[in-house]
Amino acid sequence: MSRFAHENPGKQTPWLAGEQFELALDSQAGALNSSTAGEDTLTITTRLAIRVGRQGDVCTTAVVPLDRLTAVEISDVERDSSRLRNGLIFLAIGIAAGWVTWSVLAVTIFSLLLAGPFTLLSIFLIAGYVFPDADAALLLHAGGYTLRQPLRSAASRRDAYLVAHRIYELMADASRAASPPGVSEDSQEHAAAPNMASLEEQSLAPGAKAILWARGADASIASVLTSRFEPAVSGQMVITDTAERIAKCVVETESATSYVSRQMIRNPENQEPGQRDYIWDLEFVAPDRFHVSQTGWSSTGEVHERWISIGKEFYRLSSSGTWQKPEDPSRFDIERQLNPQLTVTKYLNVLRQSRPTASDLMVSHGKDYLQLRYEPLSRESLVSILGNPSPPQDIFGAATIWIECETNLLTKAEVNISEGGGENQLIFEQFFASYDSELAIEAPAISHGRQTLN
Repeated sequence: MSRFAHENPGKQTPWLAGEQFELALDSQAGALNSSTAGEDTLTITTRLAIRVGRQGDVCTTAVVPLDRLTAVEISDVERDSSRLRNGLIFLAIGIAAGWVTWSVLAVTIFSLLLAGPFTLLSIFLIAGYVFPDADAALLLHAGGYTLRQPLRSAASRRDAYLVAHRIYELMADASRAASPPGVSEDSQEHAAAPNMASLEEQSLAPGAKAILWARGADASIASVLTSRFEPAVSGQMVITDTAERIAKCVVETESATSYVSRQMIRNPENQEPGQRDYIWDLEFVAPDRFHVSQTGWSSTGEVHERWISIGKEFYRLSSSGTWQKPEDPSRFDIERQLNPQLTVTKYLNVLRQSRPTASDLMVSHGKDYLQLRYEPLSRESLVSILGNPSPPQDIFGAATIWIECETNLLTKAEVNISEGGGENQLIFEQFFASYDSELAIEAPAISHGRQTLN
């Protein structure tokens, strides 16, 4: 059973009234779009979670209504490094014991008897490290039933956080839709807030908690986050007016009154989020309203921050979960200065200041995109990207920017920054969606208790 359009109709699960495709998660490939199918896939619609799996010749399908889900959980299995270390130690002991016995007695059977147990134990420990007892998994709990989607690759483990949070948002929407008539939306959200916060805190990985987009914008940004840009096939539209489209993109994007964005800084050496990695989720309403959620990783773990800036006013979410307005906003100048760096302006400066070294027509989710390559980035562009008026001389960068052909809006940008001849690298990746949407960023209700902001 599937929800992918190109599958045989006999394998299709019928769409429910008003149901729409949202996301899919494959155990190997990670997040998928609606035109790609896998043999071990969890498909999420606005109404259902549908898991298609195969074990040998047996194909199984599980369908769970989202309004029946009670919790979302990610079990991220990590290899036990102590097993590898102990296995290597016992292997060394076995080899040493066998060699000493053979050197002294020169009798093969004695060498095998003495070295054998250590060698077998080392093989057992090393095998336990190489082949963990269980896969990582995304778990959907519905009463006494658990739907388990295995995560067998780094891509699927990474994308599971996005899928888990989207499921959580759909669960929250279903909960609001089920509220008794006559209850206002504001009161529904106020009453549901403790339960939603608890669910988010207990069931979702911290990386997913950064997402804060408003309803109506979440599906749009989710579509962009799962984009897989592929070269256009022969016979499709041909781009002959690159310079004109770039100019239109600058005008159309800069004039947008609002949008949502996710910016990620990744250290390519990290298979999982780690030191030097950051995620910022942004809601922006021109000219000066910012709603930001920040997640950073350090040697001591993850750090989460969230703030709202409206003009010169600044509000920050405290560790107790209440909004507070600091008496001395200068303590948070770093956050306030970061706000404009999260906007699309820095990439528009690249479009203005540089000429692309390559351009191609790409396709994703059935839409055409103009892909522009800038390599290397000019010093002026690096200043804009890094927010540093004088970046070091040994800093180099290359950028790829995608512009949606139908709207001429900037959709995605990826920048590779290298330092010291390429030894140290960082990847900037940022997505934009829901341009000119009806976002509302207002001053939050302030806690009148003791100020505890740090």
